[in-house]
Amino acid sequence: GDESYNGDSLQCVFSSSKAITAIAVATLADQGLIKYSNPVSTYIPEFASKPDVKVEDVLRHESGLANLHVGIEPTHLLKDHLHKGTVASLIANNKQTFPDSTPREYHNLTGGWIINEVVRKATPDNVTLGTYIRREFYKKHNVDVHLGLTKEELARTHPLKAMTVTKAVLQSLIPNAFGGEVEHNIFVFGKILNSFKKKFMEVEKRGFAPMFAGQSQQGDPGKSIPEFFNSSVWREGESPAGSVHASARALAKLAAAMSMGGKVEGGEVITPGAWSLLHANPVCRPDAQFGMARTEFTQGGVNMYKDYEDDTMKERLMKSGRDGFVGWKGMGGSVIQWHPKLQIGFGYACTFLTWWDMVNTKARKMQKEVKSCVQRAKEKNTDVNNNEPTTS
Repeated sequence: GDESYNGDSLQCVFSSSKAITAIAVATLADQGLIKYSNPVSTYIPEFASKPDVKVEDVLRHESGLANLHVGIEPTHLLKDHLHKGTVASLIANNKQTFPDSTPREYHNLTGGWIINEVVRKATPDNVTLGTYIRREFYKKHNVDVHLGLTKEELARTHPLKAMTVTKAVLQSLIPNAFGGEVEHNIFVFGKILNSFKKKFMEVEKRGFAPMFAGQSQQGDPGKSIPEFFNSSVWREGESPAGSVHASARALAKLAAAMSMGGKVEGGEVITPGAWSLLHANPVCRPDAQFGMARTEFTQGGVNMYKDYEDDTMKERLMKSGRDGFVGWKGMGGSVIQWHPKLQIGFGYACTFLTWWDMVNTKARKMQKEVKSCVQRAKEKNTDVNNNEPTTS
């Protein structure tokens, strides 16, 4: 392995970015600068044609703007260009589309782009989320999370890697006990691969464009995914729902603070008021992007992981071991989640992307073990370092 990669190395955390963005927005809501129940048009005049779209709808993935009819130019996400409002105007002019049986369709990137413009218009100094996160989290609390990397921060990142389709298929033929690097056998992996191709590689039948202008849906994802996400334009740009870069240590520190109501190491990352706003008003609904598996997003944009008696197999795969956690996850395995009851913060970042794994299997299994260890320690009245029980 790469011994230079450690707990302080910066890495893109993909959709785990959504939880970090949600925490930042909650601090603005606590200051009264943003109100979740306000229409987006309160902050972005171009959204006047969509008066029913509220800030909380965007954060719950229910704005009808999960997909675009015109792709975004990646360079328009650079900080200097964001102040022109080009991306927000493009999305505002996009036609809303909702699934047939649910208002919820996971917003891979569009929601973050909308929220960034809301923040820019709502803050007194008109800063982007990238500037705000750097100021409020990194400079004030030394939480090493960044949106829109500087040249110095780019030097701290490590290239993402992934298996090609061919190598992944061959690895699925090898049992894990004999060193196989794909968790699933060839039969299960074949089904997963077909599902991935249908969702992400086939021609879009509803007339939507790729998220980025000129982006091809063809080719080997084991090559195209790392190539794009290793690019400087992605790392330097601001996609608040997908391009936050963080160290694993920073994810764990921020998650630990959230598990303790916003406090960590004697400091207060967010106020109790911001914490409460972030976690308020969860709504459970099926999500069309996840094959109608249910998610339970709060008004602030974090998911409440709960086990239900009637969970489907797909829901169990997404949630097993995560009951009681709050937060979200990202491509390839990244996670930032917290368990307020058990006071567990869990953060995970990686350079090796299992691009086919849409249920976040790697991190979920580790998370399950961490939770189990804490529960056993509590049952034995010991601490998590295995110290002996104390008596009074």
